[in-house]
Amino acid sequence: MKRDLNHRESVRNWSLGYKILLPFFLILLLLGTITTVCFVQLITQALQKSTDERLLASQEIIFREIKKQETLLDTYADLIGYAYLIAENDTVSENLIVQQQHLAETLRNSDISIDIYSADSWNQLPSQSLRDLIDQATRSGKNRFRFTTDIGAAPALTIASPLPGGNRTRHVLILQSPIKPSFLRAHSSGFGGRTSLLSLTGEVLSCTENSHQPPILSPKELEDILNGQQIIRTSTSPRSIKYLFSAIPLGTSELILSVTEIPMTDLNALVSSLTFQGIATVLGFVLLGGIVYYQILQRQVMRPIERLMRATQAVSRGNLEFHIETSASDELGQVARSFNQMTKELKTLYEQKIIQETMLAAAQEKLRFQNILSEKNRQIEKTNVELTSHVNELSALFDLIQEMLSSLDLDILFGRILKILKDVVPCDEVVLLLYQTEARKLEIRKTLGIEQTLLDGLSFDLDEGITGEVARTRKMIHLRKVHDDPRNLHYKGRNATIGSLLSLPMVVKNELLGVVNLHKNAEDGFSDREIRLAQAVAGQAAMAIENARLYNRTREMSNTDPLTQLANRRHFQNVLEKEIAEALRYGSNFSLIMLDIDHFKRYNDAHGHLQGDVVLQEVAQILRSNIRQIDLAARFGGEEFVILMTKTTKEGARAAAEKLRLCVAEKIFAGAETSQPEGKLTLSLGVAEYPEDSNNATNLLDLADQALYRAKGEGRNRTVAWNSEAPLLPYLSVRPISPSSD
Repeated sequence: MKRDLNHRESVRNWSLGYKILLPFFLILLLLGTITTVCFVQLITQALQKSTDERLLASQEIIFREIKKQETLLDTYADLIGYAYLIAENDTVSENLIVQQQHLAETLRNSDISIDIYSADSWNQLPSQSLRDLIDQATRSGKNRFRFTTDIGAAPALTIASPLPGGNRTRHVLILQSPIKPSFLRAHSSGFGGRTSLLSLTGEVLSCTENSHQPPILSPKELEDILNGQQIIRTSTSPRSIKYLFSAIPLGTSELILSVTEIPMTDLNALVSSLTFQGIATVLGFVLLGGIVYYQILQRQVMRPIERLMRATQAVSRGNLEFHIETSASDELGQVARSFNQMTKELKTLYEQKIIQETMLAAAQEKLRFQNILSEKNRQIEKTNVELTSHVNELSALFDLIQEMLSSLDLDILFGRILKILKDVVPCDEVVLLLYQTEARKLEIRKTLGIEQTLLDGLSFDLDEGITGEVARTRKMIHLRKVHDDPRNLHYKGRNATIGSLLSLPMVVKNELLGVVNLHKNAEDGFSDREIRLAQAVAGQAAMAIENARLYNRTREMSNTDPLTQLANRRHFQNVLEKEIAEALRYGSNFSLIMLDIDHFKRYNDAHGHLQGDVVLQEVAQILRSNIRQIDLAARFGGEEFVILMTKTTKEGARAAAEKLRLCVAEKIFAGAETSQPEGKLTLSLGVAEYPEDSNNATNLLDLADQALYRAKGEGRNRTVAWNSEAPLLPYLSVRPISPSSD
């Protein structure tokens, strides 16, 4: 206890400058430390995000380049098959021989190897994987792909294509495009990482470094990748490396795994460097701030206090002539002037009164001085309470805004905005209106404290009522008594409002997003503090809504075909898998319509690809206008489209397909009367139903495609529903068409 008393006594004996400077330095050091930690965390997050973006960009390039090689092999296989068919029919011409020679030269220049095996020889091939690939191609009658490592000198993307010959396949064409380490390095070196291609069993098929072995996937991770997900994994031993695993489909029946990796060593070194620089900067600012603050403290506080001390000492020795020179108007200046006045009055009283009166006057002056100090202390305490309350409000507001910005779903976001407003500014009713740019109207989107059904469908023009005026002028309106203002429309008579109203615009980058109205049943119910808080929340809400809109717009663009504005193939595949899962869960059904524009190549050759794009857009618009909102139309590739009709039988889908066929046949397309065989543009459509025809997504698409090709084989411009009892109609059994057709 004695030690504590000594410590307290020593603290009391500290100089005034030391008592002021020490807390300042401690607070400054604490704030600098917090700032450094936050800065390092933000930089780390930004660098981590940059690494993830580099991984995704590198993986996307590898995916695109391998799919490009796949498309190239498929195209060459079709060309060779076509030439082979012509040669089988004894229609070889000199022009055809030249084209075949040019094709062979192109294959050599592209480093693509070619082999043709007869039915008698392919079973004798030493490579089991090649025999399996040929067996799949001959059984399906279609081109099949596989990534092989035991055929040829380098890992290669291999295609097996049955060559037509009578009623069965007599020869099989094998094309191989090597995927060497140099190929992978050429397309991934710009991102500072490595790329490996793996089989589903984990075997390294090709890698930028021959001796490199990527990490092994767990069965759960492999299952997620096969379901279309991408997996990012970070390894810390023996060094920090970030991996991106994803699947690359080959054709319709094969998959390989892509592994992209980027070392994190440079990132960790950069973070350490930034941490050291941040600490050094904070220490420098603390030192500089301390010196500046010390100089200001000496000039503004300590020197006036020293003059005051010298004056009090002089007066205490009886020198009533002592005068403090000061021109400051702050508290110390007032004290100095008060002191000068006190000495003057003391001198007068000393001269006029006896010692007792002088002592009484001194006591009264001392009491007055204490009252002044007490009043100043009360003012300081009041200001401190107000500042503390303001800091607490800002802290709570920050936490609420962070919660609001954590969601990008607009419906959830609207609910959070209204709840936050009601929590921050206690009120009885809150109404959110969004501005529709095309209609130039404000529409009610969310309410709190009012039944939503009362205001459903209600909208305001920009010249209607208080809400319209706020949107038009983009300025807040505060009505202390709503009954005294004729602009109050009471939501066009649907909800009688009383009390007071605060209407706030929501604006981002000078663009109007909407208006939010806060109602209190009490008149003059909004204080200045509540108005400031509501304005702050409304501004943050506008930014949150804009961010959510941009996110949803970006997500929609990633799922849309840029030419037709229909769903793209990837989005359609995802929706199809979800629909199958839902149908399996609830025992429901759905149908697929696969459709193709007849003789579209002939139209393109006659009118050009730009006019062909216009036709694709017009056909897409017909599809959008003639299907239900719950159905999904997508561009499947080229001039081929696919429609998913939920909870629809095959007969219902067939009727819908006939409607689409008639709509296209009746529409006049520019130039179709001269270029198309029937003088107009027509569709061929195939229909298949889940689960009646198949319960597998890939097989169901294939059956709808088979039905489509039956429609083409039967003369085009018709709808054919899949019939399992009818004989299969593989692509190669359809009568070859002339080069001018599709």
